[in-house]
Amino acid sequence: MFIKSIYIAEHENMFADCLSANLQLDGKFEVIGISSNGAEAFNEIREGKPDLVITAVNLDALSGINLIRKIKAAGFEAKVILLSSQLSPPVIHKALSAGVDGILLKSDQFSLLTQAISVIHKRKFLSPGISDPLVNNFLSFNIDPSSQKISPLSDREEQVAKLIGDGISSKEIGVMLSISEKTVSKHRSNIFKKLNIKNTAQLVRYVYDNDLIG
Repeated sequence: MFIKSIYIAEHENMFADCLSANLQLDGKFEVIGISSNGAEAFNEIREGKPDLVITAVNLDALSGINLIRKIKAAGFEAKVILLSSQLSPPVIHKALSAGVDGILLKSDQFSLLTQAISVIHKRKFLSPGISDPLVNNFLSFNIDPSSQKISPLSDREEQVAKLIGDGISSKEIGVMLSISEKTVSKHRSNIFKKLNIKNTAQLVRYVYDNDLIG
């Protein structure tokens, strides 16, 4: 896959502008859009159909992890690279589970980004800065039963709860998970009953308190 057009979803405006300038100066790439808003970015990605999306974790309206989920669920051909100042094992887990194609640190050299772009059509690319200590910690985090929180929710209900917590409508959740809006409403009702909560605000608090966001 030949990557030329790139979309940047990044909440740090100066970093986004510098990254865009460096990519365009490279001569091989064209940056077709920049946004700090994840929901806006998704709409522009859907319209512009870039070859590559570079996203941060923290975005307005829709997190970078859920932006990756939406891109992959929609079947877009775009590859996705997650770029962050620091990455914890849970974030790496969530990014890989969402289908990310590459993970880099903002402290990495620009040449590492171009290297990642050149290989992600063949395999996933992880920054050397995270591939040893953090990925090993991530594996331990996954294997150690004591690190796993016991949730009263099913896997599907957790998916729905995460997306509600990110401010996504029932209709959009249905599209993302390939289920009907009626089924989403049923999951929402079951979630409220299992958690003994009465409104979306309480659900959002549960999602944040239990690290389900992203």
